Amino acid sequence: MKKLAILFFVIPYIGFGQINFSSQNSFDIITWNLEWFPKQGAITVDSVKEIVEIINAEIIALQEINNVSDFNQLVNKLGDYDGYSTNSSNLNLAYLYKKTLNVDSIYTILNLENYVFAGRPPLVMEIKYEDEDYVIINNHFKCCGDGILDFSDNNDEEYRRFTAISLMKAFVDSNYSNKNVLILGDLNDLIEENYTNNIFTLIINDSTNYLIADKHIPFQNTVDWSYPTWPSHLDHIIINHNLFDNLVNIYQDVKTIRIDSYLGSFQTYDNMISDHLPVGINLFSNTTIINENNIKLKKKNTFFNLLGQLSNPKSNTVFIKLYNDGTVEKKIIIE
Repeated sequence: MKKLAILFFVIPYIGFGQINFSSQNSFDIITWNLEWFPKQGAITVDSVKEIVEIINAEIIALQEINNVSDFNQLVNKLGDYDGYSTNSSNLNLAYLYKKTLNVDSIYTILNLENYVFAGRPPLVMEIKYEDEDYVIINNHFKCCGDGILDFSDNNDEEYRRFTAISLMKAFVDSNYSNKNVLILGDLNDLIEENYTNNIFTLIINDSTNYLIADKHIPFQNTVDWSYPTWPSHLDHIIINHNLFDNLVNIYQDVKTIRIDSYLGSFQTYDNMISDHLPVGINLFSNTTIINENNIKLKKKNTFFNLLGQLSNPKSNTVFIKLYNDGTVEKKIIIE
């Protein structure tokens, strides 16, 4: 008699309920590369559903949606969310967003630059949140390269990414200067690279109008990087000047969400969901926030360095303190 070999796919205990990111007082936005979603079919779909519900962000920008039908199945399982995905390649861009949001439109831009954007033109979502206009631009830049930015080679991966961010900046400057803009996604390059090979130089040099909100993450422990398998930090969130005041503390309000910690290991997370971790931002209202006892509190004081960039005050360094009432002081802590 033949023996039957029965194989069981063991699903580890998932303690996603401990994930702490969103706040009822903030506008929470995430970028997340889901790596050929769904990596393990229904198991991935159900796991992502649980994670999305627990994180409870208003908007999640997704990359690498391989199966749009499975993405639509995920949306149908999420009672509080709607969704939208492109359907033009095997690595589509998508959004999950709360049904309570007032979404004006979703569309792609820079479609004539298909080669520069590796067949994935940026996906824009225009919404209104608390009477403010927001523009979220979801991206998945060309991967790979040798780390050298070669301006003489149109096929150079770094040059394609440099061109992509340059076109993006020019488009935002021309079309969305009066709106709250977030440029985010898997941008597939390092923000901490040297000036010669840094594809983000146009953004970095225009600190009056733009801030790479996750710029501190590459200087943290490698486990907090969004792409631990290299390891590197490739998933970024760039905001324009209209949102500078909406960050209370950049070091706390922009972070990699360590979902892998609740699965026991990154390898388990990688096998089940993705090789990228999500990166999120908490944006706070310019007016007031409400604490748990419903007491109205003024927004926390904000600190800037002399370049006008959000920064925590450091000893023996001049910084600018913006008070709740709008007054400004130049200070230095001497130790």
